[in-house]
This record gives sequence, structure tokens and C-alpha cells, in this order.
Amino acid sequence: MKIDEPGVLPKSEIHIFDPSGVAAASLIHIPFWGDYQCVPPYQIVRENFDSLLIFVIRRGQLELTYAGVTTLLTSGCVRLIDCHQPQHYRALGEVHFDWIHFKGGSSQALYDYLAEQDATGFMTAEHPELVAELDQLKQQLLSHAGDEWAINLALTRLLTGMIEAAAGTAVLEQSLVTQAHAFMTEHFREAWTLSDIARQFNVSACHFARQFRRRYKVSPHEYLISLRISEARRRLLLTGESVEQIASLCGFNSTSHFIRSFGHRTGVTPAQFRKLKF
Repeated sequence: MKIDEPGVLPKSEIHIFDPSGVAAASLIHIPFWGDYQCVPPYQIVRENFDSLLIFVIRRGQLELTYAGVTTLLTSGCVRLIDCHQPQHYRALGEVHFDWIHFKGGSSQALYDYLAEQDATGFMTAEHPELVAELDQLKQQLLSHAGDEWAINLALTRLLTGMIEAAAGTAVLEQSLVTQAHAFMTEHFREAWTLSDIARQFNVSACHFARQFRRRYKVSPHEYLISLRISEARRRLLLTGESVEQIASLCGFNSTSHFIRSFGHRTGVTPAQFRKLKF
């Protein structure tokens, strides 16, 4: 079918289906999907559309603005969105991607669960088991598009596979964050930075900070400082060590940093705290 859209190259394809009554009422079904090769100025701007949508980026880049966030979808990226919310996507240079609109059955409930887990996308290189489900779905669409039950099953397997992958990732990340928490509790006296700790567990500092806050309701930096301040208070009261010695023994990179941090959290300087009577 010829596609009369700005930026859509002639080799692109679109496939349109008219679902049966059973499929429309009870099954996850695909009203239309496409294999697009595009260049600027290709773009789609929608406020609302009655479907969910899968992007599979084969080559190039697609810029997606959705739920107030602009994301770059690159080669190997798979992303789901709910078209009931406003969306804007456009080609950045030449891009080759599949798009699949789907709806009905348990699709909305499965999508909503993935959205709650912040797991509506993945990279194909990291999830070969999901790539197999995607390939099976596309083969089904190309060879047996009229088998609505098989398409329902293929989509269900893909979405539930994404849920299983997200659950496995969540368990792994929870384990890593728990280990990092224990590591910080044991090693807070050493001059570790957030980046140092993240590297110990092979994650990025930003990702580590986000997952730590989600689990413990405090940033890793604040947790580390609280441990150091608590130890400093103990040493100020129970030892004759100098402020400089305590700053070093508690992991602060300088005495001035220690004094500022201590004052910010206790309202007094280390010297004033040492004179307090309890």
C-alpha cells in the first residue's frame, strides 16, 4: 500500500486488519502495524488514540516525547506507550522501525503493570528471550495474520515476558542495593565517594542513587554522611582525638568539610558539641 505521509520512504509498508467480533470483544488484537523507513520531516503528533503502541527500532533514531519526557529511541530499542496520552515522535535522520498498534483483551492491564514497574522498554541486545517473542510475533503477522488467537498468544507472551524480565531485574537490583547498603555501613570510615561505591557493584552512580533512594527513602550520600556524623559524635564525646583526626577517621576529605557537615546536621560545631553535657 502506498503511504502518502511526508518523510515516509517508498519501501515502507503498512498492514491494516479488521478484527472479528470475538477478537474485538475478547482478544488482544492488532488493528494495524507498519514496517517504516523514514527521513525528516516524518513525525506524528497525537493527543489521544484508542490503542497501545510498540516501537521496535531497527536502525537510526526516533525522538519520542511522551508523558512529559523526551527520549531518544536508538537502534535495538523496544518501547511501549499508551496512545491515550499525548505523544509526539519524529525521525532524526534516516530511521527504520516497526510500529504495532494493539488493544483489547488483557493488554491495558499488562501495560499498566509494566508502566508501574517503569519497565515499558528494553534493549534487544540485553534480552534475547524477548527478541525471540518479537520475531515470532512479526512472523505471525507476515504469514498468518488471520489467526487472531495466535496473535493474541504472541502478544501475551511478549508482554508477560517483559513483566518477568522486569521482575528479575528488580530482584537483582534490590540485592545489589542491599549489598551496597551493607558495604556502606561497614566501610563508611573510608573516604568512599558515591561513584566509588557504584563502581564496586558495576552500576552507574545515577542509577545506584535512584535505586537506593527507592529502597531506603534517603539518598546514598545522605546515608553515608549520617553514618560519619554519628561516628564523629561518638568520638567527640568518648575520645580525646582532635577535630582534624576525627574528620580523617570518619571518612571526610577535609576538616572544613567535616565541620560544615557536622554543623548543618547538629546545629553546633564539633568543638561546641564536645562541651555539651548529657
